[in-house]
This record gives sequence, C-alpha cells and structure tokens, in this order.
Amino acid sequence: MVIFKRKTLPKENFPAGVVIKANSKGWMDEEKMSEWLREIYVKRPGGFFHTDPSLLIYDSMRAHITDGVKKQVKNTNSTLAVIPGGLTKELQPLDVGVNRAFKARLQTAWEQWMTEGEHTFTKTGRQRRTTYATICQWIVNAWADISVSTVVRAFRKAGIVTELLDSSSDTDSINGDFEETEPGMLDPVVAQLFNSDAKKNSGIRG
Repeated sequence: MVIFKRKTLPKENFPAGVVIKANSKGWMDEEKMSEWLREIYVKRPGGFFHTDPSLLIYDSMRAHITDGVKKQVKNTNSTLAVIPGGLTKELQPLDVGVNRAFKARLQTAWEQWMTEGEHTFTKTGRQRRTTYATICQWIVNAWADISVSTVVRAFRKAGIVTELLDSSSDTDSINGDFEETEPGMLDPVVAQLFNSDAKKNSGIRG
C-alpha cells in the first residue's frame, strides 16, 4: 500500500501490484489500517478463509493498536504481536534486514530518473516531479528485487523464525535467484547535487 499526501487519489494509470491510497497527511491512520487489513492482509496466500491461525507483527504506532483495528485483526483468526516502543530496530523484520536494501533500490531508481529520465519544467524553470505512477513502478520493481531468502533471514535475525525452512523456499526469489546486494549508487559528487528541493518534488519520502 502506498499512501500519497493529498486529498484525492491521483488520476493516473498505476502498475499492478500496488494499492494506492491518499490522505491529507500521507500517513497511516486507523482508516487506512482498516483498508490495509481488508484489501491486502486478508488477500495474502491462505488468508481469505481465515482457516489457519496467523501471527501479525508490527510496531506500536497508534493506528496499529486501536480497538477497531484489534477487533478486525482478531476476526481474521490472527494473533497480534505489538513490538514495544524503541525495539522496532531489533524485532521488526523489515527494519532488521529488508528496508535498507529496499530503500537503496528506490534511491537508485530516483537517481537514474534524475540523470537519465525525461524532464519537464515550469515557466519559472523549476523541474516538475515525476509522476505518481512512476514512483509506484519504482516501488514494485524494488520489492520484486528483494529475495525470499532475504526476508527469511530477517525473520530469523529478529528471533521470530528459528527452525530451518524448506531449502527451496529459502533460496527462491520473487523474480528468480540472485545474490542480495545493494545497487550501486551515483558518484558522491553527483549525488551531492541532488541534495536540493528536487527530491522533494519527486514525491519520495524517507
């Protein structure tokens, strides 16, 4: 799910594989959390009929732990495990072993767009941001490049998964097998030129 900071949904042709939402803060709230559970979580493999018990792990952000959200999670035959404040970097698998590589790929996509993409400018000479659809395509591509084994290792490092899984599921990647590495970045001098409001205009937030 991608939440854009705007009042209405952008009228663009978005790629498959991402759910588009919008609100005035561009942030997760109880409404968007409810939509995530309904439109994404229950549609995961094996999640629709709620036949198998599941464990849902996330941090203690307010939108995650409202009574309404807790009830909705319970109705999916899931047990909620809330990570205490200050321990996300130790216990949240995404923070432990996924986000760095994922964000590095987004950064690379943005840098390539800045250096190689087609750009338009306003009458005052300001570069227009990339489209919302393009940003979403970057996200889809970045996630497709994260291997299943990377996600499994992150769960192990966080202490959530301890026993060995089937070797085939541990080595397969979402788009084929590969060694997990962070993509190369631009020359530092060139990258420094991007530390301006151009990045803000691209629509990317950290």
